Amino acid sequence: MFTMIISVFFLLAMTAKETSAADDDRLNSWIDFCASDGSKALYAKPFEPVLSMDLMAERRMGHGEETTAKKVLDDRGQFWRTKHRNLQADARTKSMVLNKRKKSIKVMLYGDSITEYWSYEVNKDALMESFGRDVDNEREIFVNGISGDETSHGLYRIHHGAFPTATVNDIVLLIGTNDLGRAFRSAFKRSSEKVPECLSEEMVRAIRDETPKVVQGILSIVEDMRLMSPNSRIVVLGILPRGFRNPKAWKTVSQQSMPDMETSENLPTREVLESRAFMGQFSQPNVFSKAIDFINDAVKRGIEVAKVGGSRVYYKECNDVFLNEDDGNMKFEIIKDALHPDKPRGYEVFGKCIKEHLDQLPENWEFKNVRVRDREEQIGEAV
Repeated sequence: MFTMIISVFFLLAMTAKETSAADDDRLNSWIDFCASDGSKALYAKPFEPVLSMDLMAERRMGHGEETTAKKVLDDRGQFWRTKHRNLQADARTKSMVLNKRKKSIKVMLYGDSITEYWSYEVNKDALMESFGRDVDNEREIFVNGISGDETSHGLYRIHHGAFPTATVNDIVLLIGTNDLGRAFRSAFKRSSEKVPECLSEEMVRAIRDETPKVVQGILSIVEDMRLMSPNSRIVVLGILPRGFRNPKAWKTVSQQSMPDMETSENLPTREVLESRAFMGQFSQPNVFSKAIDFINDAVKRGIEVAKVGGSRVYYKECNDVFLNEDDGNMKFEIIKDALHPDKPRGYEVFGKCIKEHLDQLPENWEFKNVRVRDREEQIGEAV
């Protein structure tokens, strides 16, 4: 009996090993479509255009309501609340010091984790090189980002104490990729497909349905920033390229180290690095990139054609610096997790792209006319 049990166990183990090996060979990091549905056909279907009239009429929908504010707090939890309180305190401190000295915040970077990582010590040189012109003190640069933030969270923070009362010369906004990521993850959890690592119709549809909402969210943030800081130059960055993170491809690397990969010591084995599963994470285009292209184009039209936020709002894309010229795929060496620029190399090229754009913009001569706003004048109140 004991021998039989051992034999069965050995057979199961071998079968599992063979299945695992087959899975590794088959994996293509979400490039493949589930054949049992219309996911491929839906992926190939063109996006419905978002017209200027639609942008003007709908971009405010769903934002600024109490239900939205409550949902934001329920979504993020205590860890986010702590980060938000830290940014509130930072906004108050910077404003108090700079107002007293009759100075301004030279640059405020606003967004999600890609923005938050500018504040990391490893990126300090890239930060100062990119945004430190005419800066007397690091206090004059405000990195105002929280990892995981979507457009609704960015709107909430503007109205709840994380926007400084000091004059802000330039605002650089980058947000929206987490809206798409959340839509995909939610659909993945709901999906009844048993085949791993392939895109079901529900996943594709979830990302497509989210795209116009992201456009509305970004343009709503621009409008509200203009209300809070009427004379700032606002630069809206296009959402950066993203791939599909494949946990199986990172089996030799702990999940904890993925966002902080700085050296080759943290990389997977060569066998994994050269596998179809690993490199598939960086393939373009994918269902994310098609949505991102649509969002970026619609936001650009909203700014340049519909004039959302007025004449001192500018749009800039830095996507090309993260893509190979030959095949159009993402550059693994500077965006290793297929989402965040590598620290610091990715931020160096990213910052150079932003700096070159800022240097080309017309100077804003209206700052001398801006008075310091009282706290009561801000929309909403701090939590």
